Amino acid sequence: MSQPSGPFSVGFIGLGDMGGPMAERIVEQGFALTVFDLRPDAVAGLVGRGATAAATLAELAANCDLVFLCVVNDRQVLEIVRDHLAGHLRAGSTLVIVSSVLPDTMREVEAFLPRRDEKPVVALLDCPVTGSRPAAAAGTLTLMIGGDQAVIERIRPVLQTFSERIFPTGRLGSGQAMKIANNVMLHMNHLVALEAVRFARAQGIDEAALIEVVNSGTGRSWVTETWGLIDEMFRNHPQAGTPGIYQMMVKEMMNAVQLSRATETWLPLTTLGVEIGHAVHIERELDLGIRPAGTDA
Repeated sequence: MSQPSGPFSVGFIGLGDMGGPMAERIVEQGFALTVFDLRPDAVAGLVGRGATAAATLAELAANCDLVFLCVVNDRQVLEIVRDHLAGHLRAGSTLVIVSSVLPDTMREVEAFLPRRDEKPVVALLDCPVTGSRPAAAAGTLTLMIGGDQAVIERIRPVLQTFSERIFPTGRLGSGQAMKIANNVMLHMNHLVALEAVRFARAQGIDEAALIEVVNSGTGRSWVTETWGLIDEMFRNHPQAGTPGIYQMMVKEMMNAVQLSRATETWLPLTTLGVEIGHAVHIERELDLGIRPAGTDA
């Protein structure tokens, strides 16, 4: 395997649904990996594969040339960088935000990082991913990366351990904008597919038969081609059974609507998707027998 020249140690923060499999691919490809997560079992699983556990976030930052941060939301990203990483990251190191956040959050992160003579001494990239949990497990994710192209190329050997396609998208924050656009299509396709299922059922058409026909015709999408994958998230995602699962399903659509206000961009369908998403997802849980009839979220 081709590795960057010189010492190159990797740190990974956040070993959850996506971060855990990504970290596994990194250590399996022979990179020196240090990990941190609040859940001891998640850390132990990576240590068992050859990673080193960091006692603190500061320790991880101080000992790694490349740090990946993969946590749940903007607030966690900002708090971790501001309170635990910024004062400890090595000069010349790279921080990669894998979490899906707002583009403006990336600029806030950049403001926290150390500078020397008004110039940043830590490189920053935003690198949200797409491809679903099976792609994370297989190491075939698609990456959308905003930031310095030269930095992307320098760390490409590590990125390739868990990805199949890498798309540089432009300036810092553009990766996040690309992910939001991607997920508007994903979640709107899901809502449309569920509405079509409702219609077909009312016409006496079986759901499985509908999906089979659609996937042979013009109505197909990634959602129908992987039918059942999103359903499984209602059963076994870490946030399943909590209000967080519904928030996650509409998060990127909400972000798109929020960003569209500043540019006066008309997004009527996405706005409707945000408004109806919660109710539609509860209805799907009822259909799947995950939520007992008569209960509310």
